[in-house]
Amino acid sequence: MRVMKLKKTSLAVAAALAVGAGAARAEIGFKAGAWDLSFSGNVNGFATWNSCDSSATVVAGGLACNNGVGGPKEMAIESGLLPSALVFGGKTSQSGLDIGVTLGFYPGITSSATGKRGIGASTIDLRQNFLTFGDKARGTVKVGRDIGLFGSDAILSDMTLLGVGSGGAFLGGNTTLGRIGVGYIYTDWIPQISYTSPKYGAFQYSAGLFQGMDVFPFSGNANSASLTAHEQPGLQAKGSYEWTGTVRGKAWVSALSQKVKARAGDATPPPPVGGTPVPAGSSVSGQAFDLGAKVNVADFEGVLYAYSGDGVGTTAIGFDAAALVGGTVEKRKSKGGYVQGTYKFGKFKPGVSYGQSALDLASNETNPTLVKKNKSLVAGLYYSLTQSLNLVGEYISTKAENQAGGDNKDSVIALGAILFF
Repeated sequence: MRVMKLKKTSLAVAAALAVGAGAARAEIGFKAGAWDLSFSGNVNGFATWNSCDSSATVVAGGLACNNGVGGPKEMAIESGLLPSALVFGGKTSQSGLDIGVTLGFYPGITSSATGKRGIGASTIDLRQNFLTFGDKARGTVKVGRDIGLFGSDAILSDMTLLGVGSGGAFLGGNTTLGRIGVGYIYTDWIPQISYTSPKYGAFQYSAGLFQGMDVFPFSGNANSASLTAHEQPGLQAKGSYEWTGTVRGKAWVSALSQKVKARAGDATPPPPVGGTPVPAGSSVSGQAFDLGAKVNVADFEGVLYAYSGDGVGTTAIGFDAAALVGGTVEKRKSKGGYVQGTYKFGKFKPGVSYGQSALDLASNETNPTLVKKNKSLVAGLYYSLTQSLNLVGEYISTKAENQAGGDNKDSVIALGAILFF
């Protein structure tokens, strides 16, 4: 076996390249027979201090920390928006086709099952598990689990991908949120059969069949419905155009469509005894689209992004997407976006980002405590200590508003490091 450099990049390295930070530009690769094999990934960790809200205001589905009246601040040492990663890839050519396989293991550093209690263990998220076949002339087919198309460029262009963003110190999950739910709907990692075209000059497109996502009452709000039956696949598609020159950049548009039906046992979240069953035959047809652009002029980079949805919810696909009121299921509309600017000088790259995600009430409901808007302002400083190692400092202010105008606010200071290989 011989050491070699592969052109293919893992999501972790692609993410670093997307936000323009200093990061490793090649994987650890070697030859095994006819196969080119590679390993890549990252390890990161952050100390986060969250000054939580201490009010009695309820914002169901809000993404700002609220510890209740007199509640304390929160501190954690945790993964950022990216979990750590170990991605294995293999590729070869057979019968005139380029074929490949990718397996991505993504562990966090916190004890996801037990929180901050003793005798805990971190968990591994097997986000990537797919095969590919095709060639440069005819395009590539992907079969397995990988990042979705709708919203993927939004998260890959988010500067907090190398940091923390919203959700620091209090969520207790594998990662923080970055701009998930405060600027875009999470693209997610979805079982799929998809196709990516060859490049036609500066243009390229992708489309495919995707596992539909449940309508899920993420907020726990009493009106939010659960629907879990999928009789047909979801559809997603994306088109992008990249250009070079003094002003270089990329523009994209993507969309999704899915239909979810009620099955026996689907209901609203349970109060002390039990939730309200969703009537048989109920269904939610969800559609969403987004558009965005990233422009580079010398060492400045700007990102502008917006999305709109109907029946897809907020924060993640399907979260609080529909309400059950008076025995009728109705969809909720959502929208949002973010604007971001970074400037690189030497090894430093400061950046500022502002975004928000909004959720409208369904036409049949009055619901004062349900989230209306999550928004955040992020100021970050990213320093390339080496080609592979970045030091990160961020200040994040997040505000969650309910439909009645009440709000929760928190502010986070995050300091840490992320290393790509």
